[in-house]
Amino acid sequence: MRQNEEASNLEWATRPYDDRLAQKERGYWMKYVPAEFGKNGFNCPYHGCDAFSKQNWNNVSWIRNGQYASVPSIMLAVCDHCGRFSVWLDKELVHPTIMGAPTPHPDMPPDIEKDYEEARAVLGKSPRSSAALLRLAIQKICIHQGLPGKNLNEDIGALVSQGLPVRIQQSLDIVRVVGNEQVHPGMLDVRDDPKVARLLFELVNLIVEDRIGNPKRVAELYAKLPQQKREAIEKRDAPKTQA
Repeated sequence: MRQNEEASNLEWATRPYDDRLAQKERGYWMKYVPAEFGKNGFNCPYHGCDAFSKQNWNNVSWIRNGQYASVPSIMLAVCDHCGRFSVWLDKELVHPTIMGAPTPHPDMPPDIEKDYEEARAVLGKSPRSSAALLRLAIQKICIHQGLPGKNLNEDIGALVSQGLPVRIQQSLDIVRVVGNEQVHPGMLDVRDDPKVARLLFELVNLIVEDRIGNPKRVAELYAKLPQQKREAIEKRDAPKTQA
């Protein structure tokens, strides 16, 4: 199962960049694979590239007594997209130090995107700080949706009543962003685990996709319908007035 998924991801990564960018525009932006030792393809850990790309693994060698000798504990993975290499020591990523995370949803409002990018920048050094910034981003999304933004638990519940999938609410509860076990704002009980913090990035993107991205695309598609058809639909759906 995993081999099939990796093969599919690698096939996607080796397509021309313009084709991948077109797919991103159509909603494949959430395809994120974190860097992992030995994988043939993952999202580049360099901030500014972030592309899912083929990774070319190379040994590190040095000259000893006029001959090349490899350093077994160090490997380099060269990104096929940007050409930069990540450094791995004993199968652990040591450079770049910025831990990779999904890029922001293309429909994310600019003020929220700023917090999101700051969270990405500090993820490698402090997953707890990153998670606190993402909680702030979720609060701002709620405000963007016309909610007070003061009680995150109540605001997320209101979004669920408006159509946000319950699973997103439950996932936020698990990582203690909302729910009965939440701690004070800015003091998230998220352990210093990049994997857990990385889940929050995906959840923020999911909320943006559901509350902002999907309605925007539906509105764009509706606007492309013939004007006569739209007027007929609007007339049909207009409130009926009593004589």
